[in-house]
Amino acid sequence: MNHTLRIVAASALALILNIHPDAIAGEPNSRPTRGKAEESPPPHGRVARHEMGTGPRSYLLYEPADPKPERAPVVVFLHGWFSVNPAIYGAWIDHLVRNGSTVVFPRYQNNVGTLPRDFLPNALHAVRDALVVLEGGRGHVRPEPGKFALIGHSAGGNLAAQLAALSANPRHGLPEVKATLAFFPGEVLPTREPLLSEIPASTLLVVAVGEEDVLVGDLRGRQIFAQATSVPRSRKRYLLFRSDRHGFPPLIAEHTAPSGANPKLDNGEGILRNLQLSMGEVNALDRAGFWRVADQTLEAAYAGRTLDEAAADSEAFTNLGYWSDGRKVLPPLMADHLDAVPRVILSNGIRLIPWEWPVKATDPPRSQEGETAQLK
Repeated sequence: MNHTLRIVAASALALILNIHPDAIAGEPNSRPTRGKAEESPPPHGRVARHEMGTGPRSYLLYEPADPKPERAPVVVFLHGWFSVNPAIYGAWIDHLVRNGSTVVFPRYQNNVGTLPRDFLPNALHAVRDALVVLEGGRGHVRPEPGKFALIGHSAGGNLAAQLAALSANPRHGLPEVKATLAFFPGEVLPTREPLLSEIPASTLLVVAVGEEDVLVGDLRGRQIFAQATSVPRSRKRYLLFRSDRHGFPPLIAEHTAPSGANPKLDNGEGILRNLQLSMGEVNALDRAGFWRVADQTLEAAYAGRTLDEAAADSEAFTNLGYWSDGRKVLPPLMADHLDAVPRVILSNGIRLIPWEWPVKATDPPRSQEGETAQLK
């Protein structure tokens, strides 16, 4: 199995290396901007870091400091496959924490040594332990009741949806998930557990895919959105981020776009560390796109509003700003149903591994309780 995973990883890496054929295209001095109001300093001047445990069930805590609040919302940030180094998403983590959230960053894998079937139980264990540590105080910022959310990218986006589904059952020990955001989600290996129809109706669900995501396509994103049947349309949104090559640097909605490197969070880990950090440019897709959609979703969720209310002004929700020559940056398409959003070319990505294993028609259905027993 490990040999197979190494082959998959090597093939994926080769593909990623060829994702940016026109990374130097566009017009000089045409970087998109959104205005000075968004450049004001965040309320917290420092990020406090704590590394907890070792191995695939370890995690990192990032807490707001200077000033240190008594309590803060908790956001679980779930990385993509092999992206165990928090610096790969460091700019986004820094943004969340300096704006008042505590971020839990579960490791959930030891590079190729951890089987995909163990990702979910590892992440669940890390999140539960982190909540106990935070609630215990002892130098930590305690969780603010009613403000718990999940954000994930790639395999982490899939895990975010799965953890949200598990939260519906009190025996899994998770608080109510106010918001779940899955960016460019992908499934390393297919699974029938947990049932995504268990994602609570009270959560706000945002699923985003990339127009040029040739690694995972949009299949898993559409599955998550469609299978979350308990979540009403007023509380869910599906977004297709589109590429814009009008200026320089071009904004390419490919699989690694939601990453944004910050070397200050580099812990030296990760078999693809140098490559991933080099690809983590922070641009308008990050600041005005992924981060902003997440910020507005979290704000609405914590205030008890629906996404119909939060995104009533779709322009304000999806506006990515303007190029320096005044041309508007191509915004993402957004809808509360899948039919309104076109498919991604190569909808299943590179299909290195099949997403749906053949299942015999005579196979008896497995109960939800039996499927999640391993997650205790």
